Amino acid sequence: MILFSNLSAKFLTTSNSIVLLLVIFTIFIIPLFPIDWHRILYSIFFTFIFLLSALALSKYRVKIFNLAMIIVLIEWISVLLNLSILSTISFLANILFFILLVILFIRQIAKADTVTPQVIMESINGYLMLGMSFSILIGLTCAIDPTSFSFTHLKGGLDTSVSYVSSYFYYGFVTLSTLGYGDVVPITPAAKSLSIFTSITGQMYIAIIIALIVSKYLSQKQKD
Repeated sequence: MILFSNLSAKFLTTSNSIVLLLVIFTIFIIPLFPIDWHRILYSIFFTFIFLLSALALSKYRVKIFNLAMIIVLIEWISVLLNLSILSTISFLANILFFILLVILFIRQIAKADTVTPQVIMESINGYLMLGMSFSILIGLTCAIDPTSFSFTHLKGGLDTSVSYVSSYFYYGFVTLSTLGYGDVVPITPAAKSLSIFTSITGQMYIAIIIALIVSKYLSQKQKD
């Protein structure tokens, strides 16, 4: 795996920029397409995000890339064969992979000597991926128990041929940012606990990242 060794800081910054653009497109642009396209579009962009994220990491690139390949394989088999059990496994794999990426990004930010564009993009990628992981977890909760949340599409039953990820993204990020419009609410105890955990984690992430960046910036100023 020569491709994954001795990557320059500039290459890492470029990789983080590409991953950030892919994540932004996935969260904000895909919902604008017809809903029948969502399932395939999310699968395509999740594939790109998973594989390219390995190039945005300073360590464990080969292991993360191999893990991403396995998750991508599970994702596409579940999409093409429309297997409910495999779809659940794919949901879990996506959640765990995004959480792993968030942890690795925080680790890179903590170990950085100075505040650079790469550090800023890593912090943004980490926050957005944290929101994506919680959004997918919300979707998994709805798949297990359709009475968990008051989503409109749950009232008429889930259509397995259609993706509702954009709805889960909406509620996930609204909760992560503690905005809380109130149009979608948790109903079951498990859903309420998940919503509380999502909002607390979002605030803790911001507090930790801001503290890390400010401390590195002040330390950099003192050295200068």
